[in-house]
Amino acid sequence: MLETSSKANTSYFQSHLKRSNLAFTHPTPSKNSSTQPKRANFVLLDHFSMSSFSVALDTLVTLNLVHDNPIYECKTYSVNNNKALSDISIEIATDGNIQDIEISKDSILVICGGFRNSLKPEPLLNKKLAKAAQSNATIIGIWNGSFYIADSKIKTGSTISIHQDNKAIMEERFPELNLSTSTFTEEGTLLTCSGPNSTLDMMLHFIKGSHGTDYSQAVAEVIGSDRSNKKDSKIINRFLLAESHTPDCIKESIQLMENNVEDPLTIDELTKLVGISRRQIERLFKTNVGVTPARYYMEYRLTHARQLIQQSNLSIFEVSVACGFVSSAHFSRTYHRFFGQSPIDSRRTSQAS
Repeated sequence: MLETSSKANTSYFQSHLKRSNLAFTHPTPSKNSSTQPKRANFVLLDHFSMSSFSVALDTLVTLNLVHDNPIYECKTYSVNNNKALSDISIEIATDGNIQDIEISKDSILVICGGFRNSLKPEPLLNKKLAKAAQSNATIIGIWNGSFYIADSKIKTGSTISIHQDNKAIMEERFPELNLSTSTFTEEGTLLTCSGPNSTLDMMLHFIKGSHGTDYSQAVAEVIGSDRSNKKDSKIINRFLLAESHTPDCIKESIQLMENNVEDPLTIDELTKLVGISRRQIERLFKTNVGVTPARYYMEYRLTHARQLIQQSNLSIFEVSVACGFVSSAHFSRTYHRFFGQSPIDSRRTSQAS
């Protein structure tokens, strides 16, 4: 079995695999670890879309999970009575009603609509939307939540998204607006989308703009990884599916690595199998993957080890063998260097969550 030099494995993931592992790394607490989370206020209109709400909420909860510190404190609010009825007739007890919403510059106000919403003015909601606009807070409209945003008379920009069944009333009530029914739109701090299928894209776009590409892609790895329409059974790595420009020799190399975890190939063996020189494979990996092939191989093996530790009953020794380490002591040291905790602590953390 191949054992690479520990000198090559310095402290954290550097390839795209860092996205998959962000939720499981435990860095030294930063000086900002005491920063209070921002408020994410979800207004659940009667007959709101449960699927759209769940997706929007899940993206922020997952962002908290992959980040060093929680970013958002998520709260739900109803129009009244501290409860809201979803489109699938499930009633949710909310954290309060519209009057209880706290608005600040860093907060988010999400208006969650649905197919059977009764589209009528909501004066209290209009006041909260106006305050959010004045505070330059982020305002998000889901499904026909956009109707209430438009009705509040806040500045919406030129384009707003709405569900297709609500386009007629929107054109009648707000003729000055350019309406989109197929995707999401962004106008400054206002984002709107037309339904469940565009909610995830909108929320990932918001996270990318507010917190960076790495966090957006990390969240997508967790809750959006099953959306690819490609069915190439020869390529199981999601990175390869997403990066169509990646040379075939790199795709083949990564596939060989994934198929040879317990008994890793040497880099020289790898180059012979794909038919290119060591110098070429080093250069192409750095250009297309961002790391050397040896580094990527180690990161993949450690990712595989983390999955086995969290999802199986294999002993730490058995995991180390299954991932190509000849020494369980070296495996534990390397694992700790990448994840910030030992394999056994990683298992305890997983079991306690």
